[in-house]
Amino acid sequence: MSRMSCFGVLLRASIVLYLFLKCSEAQCTPCTNFKGVVTHIDSTAQVDSNCSLSTGNASVPSNLTTVNVLNKNQNFNCCCTTKPAVIRNLTVTEITTSSVSLSWTEPFGNRSFFRVEWTDGITNGSQNTPETSFNVTALTPGVQYLFTVTAVAGDNTTVGQSKTVSKYTKPAVVRNLYVSEITTSSVSLNWTQPEGNSFFYRVKWIGANISQNVPKTFTTITGLTAGMQYIFTVSAVAGDNTTVGEESQIITLTKPAQPVDIVATRRGTSQLNVTWTLHNGTVEYYSVNIFNAALNYTSSNTTQTREASFTGLQPGRVYEVTVTAVAGDFRNQSAQVQLATNPNPPGPLTITERTTSSLVVQWTTPGLMIGAQGISYNISYQLNGTGLGERNLSSSTTSLSSNLTSLSSGTCYTITVKTMGPQNLESTSVYASECTLPKPVVNLTATPLSNSSCKLQWTDPVEVKNYYTYRVQYIKATGPVPKTVSTNFTQVNDLEPGTGYNFTVTTVAATGSEGSPERTFCNTKPNVVSNLTFEGLNTTTIRLSWLKPNDHKPTYSYLVTISKNGSVVEISTMVEMYTFTNLTPGNCYNCSVVTVVQDVKSDSTETIICTKPAVVKNLIAIGTTTNMSVTWYRPMGQVDNYTVTIYKNNVMEDNRTITNNYLSVVFQNLKPGKVYVVKVATNSGPLTEALNVTNATYPNPPGGIMVVDQTTGSINISWARPLDMDLGQYSFSVFHLDRQNLTEHNWTLLKNLQSGTLYNISVVTVGPFDYQSTVVTTANSTRPQSVIRLIEAGITTTNVTLVWFQPESKPGYTFRVEITNQSVTTNTTMKTITGVQSGSNYTTNITITGLQSGSNYTFTVTTLTGDGTMATPVTVSYFTRPFAVSGLVASTVNTTTVNLTWTKPPQYQSGYTYRIQTEGCMSAPTNRTTETGEGDLISELTPGTRCTFSVSVKALNSIEGESVSTSQYTKPESVNMFIYNNGSNSTIVVRWEAPRGNVEHYIVYLNKVLFSDLLNSSIRSTSFLNLSAGRSYTAVVTTISGPFNASSEPGTTATYPNQPGPILILEKTTSSISVEWGEAPLMTNTTFSYLVTYLSTQLNNKTVTLTNTRHTLPSLSSGTPYNISVATVGVLGLQSEKVWSSLVTTRPESVQSLSVVTAEENITLTWNKPVDHKPSYHYYVIWINSGLIISNTTTLMEDLIINQLVPGSLYNFTVTTETADGTKGAPVSNSICTNASPVFNLKCDSPNDPKVILSWTKPKGLNQGFQITAYETNQPPQDQAHYNTSGDCTPACGHTVSDLKHNTDYTLTVTTLGCGSSSTIQKLTCKTGVNAVIGVAVGVTIGVFAILFIITIALVIHWRRQTKKDTSDIQIHSMR
Repeated sequence: MSRMSCFGVLLRASIVLYLFLKCSEAQCTPCTNFKGVVTHIDSTAQVDSNCSLSTGNASVPSNLTTVNVLNKNQNFNCCCTTKPAVIRNLTVTEITTSSVSLSWTEPFGNRSFFRVEWTDGITNGSQNTPETSFNVTALTPGVQYLFTVTAVAGDNTTVGQSKTVSKYTKPAVVRNLYVSEITTSSVSLNWTQPEGNSFFYRVKWIGANISQNVPKTFTTITGLTAGMQYIFTVSAVAGDNTTVGEESQIITLTKPAQPVDIVATRRGTSQLNVTWTLHNGTVEYYSVNIFNAALNYTSSNTTQTREASFTGLQPGRVYEVTVTAVAGDFRNQSAQVQLATNPNPPGPLTITERTTSSLVVQWTTPGLMIGAQGISYNISYQLNGTGLGERNLSSSTTSLSSNLTSLSSGTCYTITVKTMGPQNLESTSVYASECTLPKPVVNLTATPLSNSSCKLQWTDPVEVKNYYTYRVQYIKATGPVPKTVSTNFTQVNDLEPGTGYNFTVTTVAATGSEGSPERTFCNTKPNVVSNLTFEGLNTTTIRLSWLKPNDHKPTYSYLVTISKNGSVVEISTMVEMYTFTNLTPGNCYNCSVVTVVQDVKSDSTETIICTKPAVVKNLIAIGTTTNMSVTWYRPMGQVDNYTVTIYKNNVMEDNRTITNNYLSVVFQNLKPGKVYVVKVATNSGPLTEALNVTNATYPNPPGGIMVVDQTTGSINISWARPLDMDLGQYSFSVFHLDRQNLTEHNWTLLKNLQSGTLYNISVVTVGPFDYQSTVVTTANSTRPQSVIRLIEAGITTTNVTLVWFQPESKPGYTFRVEITNQSVTTNTTMKTITGVQSGSNYTTNITITGLQSGSNYTFTVTTLTGDGTMATPVTVSYFTRPFAVSGLVASTVNTTTVNLTWTKPPQYQSGYTYRIQTEGCMSAPTNRTTETGEGDLISELTPGTRCTFSVSVKALNSIEGESVSTSQYTKPESVNMFIYNNGSNSTIVVRWEAPRGNVEHYIVYLNKVLFSDLLNSSIRSTSFLNLSAGRSYTAVVTTISGPFNASSEPGTTATYPNQPGPILILEKTTSSISVEWGEAPLMTNTTFSYLVTYLSTQLNNKTVTLTNTRHTLPSLSSGTPYNISVATVGVLGLQSEKVWSSLVTTRPESVQSLSVVTAEENITLTWNKPVDHKPSYHYYVIWINSGLIISNTTTLMEDLIINQLVPGSLYNFTVTTETADGTKGAPVSNSICTNASPVFNLKCDSPNDPKVILSWTKPKGLNQGFQITAYETNQPPQDQAHYNTSGDCTPACGHTVSDLKHNTDYTLTVTTLGCGSSSTIQKLTCKTGVNAVIGVAVGVTIGVFAILFIITIALVIHWRRQTKKDTSDIQIHSMR
């Protein structure tokens, strides 16, 4: 083998060994079946399929196992390595605006390192890392990147399967965030687009916890709460809608809302309480301004509540009021509102003129209101004691007086005057009770009653009132005598006899209200005369005399009176005697004497005298059978009476005394046919005169002529002897057919008479003086035929009309009708039939009257000839009708029953029954029969209805009498009444249900006063309007039917009380709320209270009842909103509508343990939650520097970092707990200084002296000087020297540190001193200067050391380069 062949074999062996070593070095699996063939034209390498092969810098595709390279010097790298496994759990652990941190878990098996690649689709990046995490930096904000991580094997070529993840970088923070516009409900934000990319922007605001996404760099947030502080943050959002950049924050307030509804909730004459409404939002405070240009008055008030009070105002003036809401730097002023104070009342009322129909009332200008504009006065008046329904008459005027006209005379009025100011405001009222003058009495008369009294009488004045009195006055010697009476008459006593008095009568309505007096005159009666006597008594003359009265006055006269039978003669005389002549004989006269003065007469003194009477004239006595009639003429003069005496045979038979009104007398029961003497005596007073006359009585007639027997041709008659006559002293004379026969017998026979012919027969008795008795006659005929067809033609209670037929009637026939009741003949009636021709038939009738009602009668009719000759009687029986009842009275018992009573009919019969018919108040007329009693209860009638009752009497055979009717109402039933108020404070509604039956009208009483006219029956309710609030009212509904009424049970309700005035929050603490409310109006003269209810959001409802208008709600929870309501509670417990103050929050407790950690330009505040902390709390933090509020903020956390502070400055920090509605707790404060700021640009200069000159720039903020220390650098710091210098340097500061060593290193420190902690120490090492010799030596030494250092560096670099060249790759040379 040649040396070249050996060399080639050795070379190939070396290559294989090299490849093996390289694979081993790369921790590869050894290559198998590797064949490397090198020819003169190419190099061939063959490897297994699981190996990687690279040539130079190019990788060989993994599917090739043989590579031909047209370069015989080509280098091959072989790594027989398996692919690494895929990494696991590739995640993104952190994303920033310019970086994404990736982490993953090691793949199974081995790997050498990881290849991290990323792309945004435009720019690619890659980097290897041996770690399982990697931070990709220098990325663009807000851009989506695709990150790929691949495990790489030890050959640096074999890679495993990649794992990818796509993420957006965080968008950058938006720039230049600012507020472009602010309203009460919106904030407009603008900003500059951040660096990089962003898809949209997310705007959030704290305070509403709401966010919105916007695509542009501006937005307007609406629906905000006015006056509220909001923290707005804007962040950019990447395209995945998830990745959000850092927030940019800005804090601002919305403008406060405009205060509206400015009203005066409580006003006085010098005070206005102003409240207003803020429809939404909050404010820090309100500025309330009030002014009046005319008064040159201006005042303002600052408050955090919605209420302001102004005092010291003028009454009855209009003030301009504005309310400005303040929130931060924003202000919103309300519209200007005019509010007026109440006017003062006018001055006291006086009456300047008074008449019967008018009153002029006057007053003075109200205090403090001279010059006030728009002032008037309301004058009203009403009758004293006005009750329900009376009206109050009113008028207005701008003057200081008013004439009240058209008033009633003598009437007392309550006059009310009140000042009417601007805006219809009224002052309190000024009252006066005054009366018009009454009218005078009329028709005043005075009548003397006695010698010591007069009676005054008058007619009441026009428009008299029941409270009038009358003052009666007259004058006596001791002075005027007054007397007060309430009637229209009086008697004045204790007067002097026969004396004249002047009387006045004055109408008095009230004190100071008197009518004009009326006058009259009265003379008392004088005393009576005494010892009245008469003399010279005869038939025509009387002389009277008397003594003077004991009070005789020259003006007295006498009136002498004589009277008889109404005829009076009066004679006046001044002397004490008088003689009367030409009197009538036998007369008695009344004589009297009275004393007279001024036509007033005393009581009379009286006596009686009589004259002797005359005898009668023309005395005549005329006798009858048993009587003697005596007559005469009246004698001249007066007769008191007559005494008449009759004598028989000188024996007095009778004696009579008769009055002078009669001039005759009849003596009865005398003996017929006897001679008598009559004496007549005239009597007058105690005197009498007599005259006689003689005559005889007539004989008695014979007894009645009786027919002893009758035939058709004769009549045998007889008669009884005359009564009471002595036999033998008389005889009879019989007259027949113009013949007269004297006989002493008492019978005779008349023969040869015609049948059916009527004969007249007369008989007389003959006595003394041939006086004949009266004639006794008779007429007889043959018997006639009996009547036929006898029936009744009409029956009444007392009459029965019979009708019959008489056959063969003749002139002169009569009929005897006999009526028999219970077998007793009670009546016989004769009826004569005339004008009928003989032998004709005739129908007749008769009405029998005077019968007893309801009785059974038997009627017998017998035909009689002219002399009473009877036919055979015919008989029928009938009942008369019963009489109607009398006194029928229908008495209403109740609503369905009427009691009927009546009086038995006249001639009531046992067995009577009554039929009662009822109609009008039942569905149909009804009849019922009662057998006993004169009355009956009629029931089951319709209530409240007019019934007609008819009662008729039924006799035994059921014949009825006339019915008697009456009408009566049943009582109406009472209604079921309901009274309710419909929730009203001025209206009562009374409703009722229609009662059973009928009602004609309803009337309604309210509080016992008739408040309605008659209501027709179709009405079921009525309403009472304009009632007073909070009063109890009792209603009664009365039903009326006819004369009856029925009242319902009283129903009581009340009107609702009036609502209280608005609630004012006076004060709030952590455990109480003090409230006040306006008094409920128009609630005087009634009982009421206030129900205060307060309800927290925890629903623990509490109430309290009060009578005043202010209360403190105790034991409340801090920081808790309460809904407070006040309702007026009136009678019957009725409550008015509630007045609410909603969500009034107690003050929260203060924060605890406020601590401060200071830094240079920021401070960290921390505190503990307040007691009873609520989730809705936030904290209001303000910081003040030098007395000025630097800034404020609101936070929900219990810590806060405050930036952008001035270093070295003193700050006062106040933390206030705030509830959700802005209610603040007591603030907690802490004062502290920020740390002083360190100096900068600290430099030193070392002159050739043993000192150091320090210079620096003045630090930020404030300072109180600087502390400088210096010590040798190689010495312990404790040996440092301290120097202080003032901070008065602008802007360059400095200090020279002296007394140092030459050429010595010093460490110098500068510390800024502040009011709090000093700044951080700034250090500087500085060498002091040297002298010239030492300086040159030092320079040379340094130069030598520098040259040596440069040479050393050069040698090291040369050595390193040579070493690198020795380690290059093995070269494979081609062999020839």
